[in-house]
Amino acid sequence: MQVTKLFATIVSMVQNSLYDRPDLYDLMAPPDPILERFYVDIARERGGRILDLACGSGRLTVPLAQAGLDVIGGDLSSAMLERARDHARANAVEPGFVELDMCDFDLGGRTFDTIIVAMNSVLHLHSLDDFKGFFGSVGRHLSPQGRLVFDAFLPNIAMLNTDPNKRELIGTVIHDGLGAITVEETARYDPLTQIRHVDWYWSSKTEKDFWQAALPMRNVFPQEMPLLVASGGLRLIERFGDFDRSQLTAESMRQICVCGL
Repeated sequence: MQVTKLFATIVSMVQNSLYDRPDLYDLMAPPDPILERFYVDIARERGGRILDLACGSGRLTVPLAQAGLDVIGGDLSSAMLERARDHARANAVEPGFVELDMCDFDLGGRTFDTIIVAMNSVLHLHSLDDFKGFFGSVGRHLSPQGRLVFDAFLPNIAMLNTDPNKRELIGTVIHDGLGAITVEETARYDPLTQIRHVDWYWSSKTEKDFWQAALPMRNVFPQEMPLLVASGGLRLIERFGDFDRSQLTAESMRQICVCGL
């Protein structure tokens, strides 16, 4: 009986998703004025309709709407979308929201002048089929002169080689109901799939590891990014090394991609 209970607990922990707990997610993804300004400015350049894919709790959808842009936020998680709707109401804006899978979606012939995938969300795509489905779906929803804009971590070999058995402290945050919470992570990199398997452990003062969530993220190296974009029929038009639109270099922390038809 104890073995069965232990097994059930392990399975439950492994299946947890950070996106099932928007209250915890938002603590680890606070507002970032630099990121928001970049995406608002680049969306304004083309005007028209904006699609914010993997919008989560509306962290970027709401600032886009506050800037007067016509924006729809799309996400796979119903819990995150509900949080996003609450966030929008609290800020007196009314963007649209729709539940969708960014690997394969159809919004009934609607097209957009800018499609955004922010905060490394594109790295939730793991296989070539995932990327082909994503870029293909985006292509079907871009206006003729429209642009897809997304950011992704630039792989760091030192980070990929961290000890998979060692917990690292990510930070301490304050939850409205649970008080001070520490967040730790372990990470294991699979060089064959290029996926970094991250597990986050959440502990309060009264309960250690009350929540564990897996966060597997694909690493995309700079030379393969244009090939993945092309696999879905798009082309990489421009690439930056940061949100100030500086050049991509070996020292860059991220690659910010602008793609079109």
